[in-house]
Amino acid sequence: MALQSLVILIVASTVTMISALIVFPLMRRAGIVDIPSHRSSHTQVTVRGGGIAVGCGITAATVVAMIWNLSEHGVFGIGSTLIPVAFLLLTWCYSTIGLNDDLDSLQPIGRLLGQVILALVFSACIAIFSTHGIAHILAFTIIGVSVVNAANFVDGLNGYVAGWTIITGAWFAFVGFWNGENDVMLLSLALTGAAAGFLPFNIGQARAFLGDTGSYGIGAAVFVIAVWLFVLGVPIVVIIAPMIFVLFDVGLTLVLRLFRGENIFLPHRQHIYQRIQQAGWTHGRVSLFHAALCVLACVLAIPTLLSGNVATTYPAHVFWAGLLALYVLLPLWLRKRDDAGTVLT
Repeated sequence: MALQSLVILIVASTVTMISALIVFPLMRRAGIVDIPSHRSSHTQVTVRGGGIAVGCGITAATVVAMIWNLSEHGVFGIGSTLIPVAFLLLTWCYSTIGLNDDLDSLQPIGRLLGQVILALVFSACIAIFSTHGIAHILAFTIIGVSVVNAANFVDGLNGYVAGWTIITGAWFAFVGFWNGENDVMLLSLALTGAAAGFLPFNIGQARAFLGDTGSYGIGAAVFVIAVWLFVLGVPIVVIIAPMIFVLFDVGLTLVLRLFRGENIFLPHRQHIYQRIQQAGWTHGRVSLFHAALCVLACVLAIPTLLSGNVATTYPAHVFWAGLLALYVLLPLWLRKRDDAGTVLT
C-alpha cells in the first residue's frame, strides 16, 4: 500500500508539471490570460485555465490506481472502479463549465444551472447505491454547489487554493487510511499530488492561475470525496475540518454583502483573505497563514476521528471558534496597527 500511495503521488505531480510545461505556453499564445483589473490581486498578465494541468495529473493518477486495483483483484475489482470513474467524470464536467467561463465568460445563471444539474445527478446516483433518501440528495446537491463555488471564490491569491487543496487531499487520504478505505485514500492522494505539481507555477511571481477550470474541478473533487466519506459513516466534523475556513469566509462574506444590499453576482475583493492581503501581507504569507489554520483545524478533529462524536471530543471543536475569530480579526488588527504607525510618523 505504501508503494502504491507513493506511485500515485508521483504520477499526479509529475503529469501535472509536464502538462503545465506543455499547455501554459500554448494558452499564453492563444490569449487565454488574466489581465489585471481594479479587482485583481495581481499586477501582471498571467495564464489562466491552469486547472487543465491539475486535471491531467488527477486523471493520470486515478487511472493508474484503477489499473493497479484491477491487476490485483481481476474482475472482482471492477466494482471498485465506479467511484473513481464518477470522480473523474464529475471533476471534468465541472472543469468544462469553468473552462467555458474562462474562455467566454458564462452568465452566472448558466454556470449555476450547470453546477446544480451535475451535483443533483451525482447525488441521485449516490442515493441509489446507498441507503440515503431524497432529503440527502437535496443536501448533497446544496453541499456540492457550495463547495465548488467556495473553491472558486477563494481563488484570488497565489498559492492559496493549491495549498488548501494539498492539505485537504492529505487529510482525506489520512482519514481514508485510518478507516481502511484504500480507494478514498488513493483518490485523495491523486488530488494532493496534482495540487503539489501545480503549486510551483502558482507561488511567488505566478506563471499561471487555476482559473475557473481549476477551481471548479478541485471543488468537485473535494465534493465527491467528502460525500463518499459521509456515506461511509465518517463524522461530519472530520470531513469539514480542512474546509472550515473556506466555507466560513465565503459564507460570512455572502451574508454581509446581502445585508448591505449588494449584488452578490458582481466581482469584489471583500473576502477575509483578500482583506488580509490588502492590509499589507504578501500572497505567500496569507496563503501560508491559511494553510497553517487548516492544519490546526484538522489536528483538532483527530479526537473525533479516533473516538467518534462523543462528549469527550466536543471541547476540541471549541478551539475552532478561536481560530475563526483569529482569522476574522487579523485584517482589522493589521489595519489598526498600520493606522497607528501612520499617526506616529
